[in-house]
Amino acid sequence: MHLWSDGACSGNPGPAGAGTVLLYGDHRREISTFLGEGTNNVAELWAVLQGLEALRQPVSRTLAVHTDSKYVIGVLARGWKGKANADLIARIRGRLAGLPRVIWHWVRGHEGVELNERCDLLARQAIESRSSKSEVVS
Repeated sequence: MHLWSDGACSGNPGPAGAGTVLLYGDHRREISTFLGEGTNNVAELWAVLQGLEALRQPVSRTLAVHTDSKYVIGVLARGWKGKANADLIARIRGRLAGLPRVIWHWVRGHEGVELNERCDLLARQAIESRSSKSEVVS
């Protein structure tokens, strides 16, 4: 299973959006969420959370999380404090605790990595449309 995530913000803080692509077997789900006013870090965290919340339970396999946010990896995998977003981080950590194994992958943003670019587009579309959606693509 793979969770790709990206957050976007028009200004920081400013209108924020989160984009997520979940891949499991032959299935693909895309999620975009308009968050209202927020920071880029909140948008990045939210993109991971919405993916975790959309996972079919129980998850019995390894989950690979792909993000271009060093902040997300730091607070969720490396023990950084993350005081500014403590409630959101705690909520995500609670979801992660129920998974058998999570592997974190940092990807360089805006470098043509297909699914990272797709997540960025989903996040930006959420900001532009001021709306949210979730759909199974395949």
